[in-house]
Amino acid sequence: MEPIVYNFTCLIVKSQQRQYLRLPFEVGEDVETLTISYGYTRHRILPSEGGLTHRREVNIIDLALEDTDHALIGASGSERPAITIHENHATPGYQPRIIKAGTWFVVLGAYLIEEDGCEVAVTVTQTKRSTVLLRGDTHCHTIHSDGRYTVDELIQRARQDRLDYIFITDHNAMSSNDYLRSSPGLTVLPGVEMTYYGGHYNLYGINRPVKTYVANTREEVIAIMKEGLASGALASVNHPTDASCGWTFGVGEDVPLDMIEIWNGPFTHWNQGSVDLWQEELAKGRVWPAIGGSDCHKSELFRTFAAPCTYLYSTGRGGSDITQAMKSGHAFIGMDMNAPVLYMELGDARMGDVYEGREDALLIRVEGLRDGDELRLINQHGILKTWQPGGCFRFETEARTEDSLFVRLEVRRSLPGIGSTLASISNPVYIRR
Repeated sequence: MEPIVYNFTCLIVKSQQRQYLRLPFEVGEDVETLTISYGYTRHRILPSEGGLTHRREVNIIDLALEDTDHALIGASGSERPAITIHENHATPGYQPRIIKAGTWFVVLGAYLIEEDGCEVAVTVTQTKRSTVLLRGDTHCHTIHSDGRYTVDELIQRARQDRLDYIFITDHNAMSSNDYLRSSPGLTVLPGVEMTYYGGHYNLYGINRPVKTYVANTREEVIAIMKEGLASGALASVNHPTDASCGWTFGVGEDVPLDMIEIWNGPFTHWNQGSVDLWQEELAKGRVWPAIGGSDCHKSELFRTFAAPCTYLYSTGRGGSDITQAMKSGHAFIGMDMNAPVLYMELGDARMGDVYEGREDALLIRVEGLRDGDELRLINQHGILKTWQPGGCFRFETEARTEDSLFVRLEVRRSLPGIGSTLASISNPVYIRR
């Protein structure tokens, strides 16, 4: 989507010198990034004695920005010709924030104005949200718990690997969230892995979602989980069928889990157990989004960042967009950053959505298949249909959903020395006729 650009000018007269001037402008709905630039004649070349010329500063205009409530977003004096605001990052001197629709204000500080006045040209560029496919990792650790990387080192690794987003989820420690720094190419988000002797779960999206992790009974664990949800965090049970740290607190209605981590690190038999547990809950009619996470602590064989990778069909790169995509199940999980790309659409519903229409034709699109890959369409009864289209850039087909409560996709791949493994797995389209 092309950015929306507004240009306007303001003439500041000499009598307004040493005053602050507010210039209102309108911000539309669903704006993800706001950029303000300005220009004016700051210097003039003037003649002087002896045939020499002199470059003289004749105008100095400071820049600041206020939101719809006249709350200061930031100020940059006269040294920055342009500034940018985004939910997760901003030009130094300005605060990141969600950009609300309404009347905002460019603030011009008329520090020095020449006798004839100074014309200032202002450009406001608004970039709206649009659906993007983001690749990232929902589960990793730093030296703030038992990881080997500092926060900065982990962020640098994520940039080098070209991740779009990453969550830092240290065990019971929230101090790492004080050091998160996003950039235009990488959104870095807070989390914490609540770690108990009876299982682990992640809280996502809030710097300090709970007062403490300390709990000794099932009731206390669930109470703390509810406290985290009340703060605005999302909760996901981690590696629930892992033999060493599986989940023992149940997954019934009294356990408020937004999501389930069905794939943690290399795909193993206990990851398959997590997929099977999820399948059982889906067959009961549960709407339960799935994610994956590397659980990376350090550089080690078979475990690295974004392996598995959680792919998100997100409405933008902001933290709120990312957590909403996770909560909505607009996601699939792949073995790495180059896994087969999955897409499903039934009427106006895509993966993660509940479809309530009468249509039966399910659109399926898969990119990046290799020779020998098997694509499976699965419902509550098991495998509904399979395809083996061979290696291709894009495979498109349609399928009937029949009496399905849900449909989801899997790509199975055979690897040398390993055998059949999961390459990609989608969230379902839920069907309620």
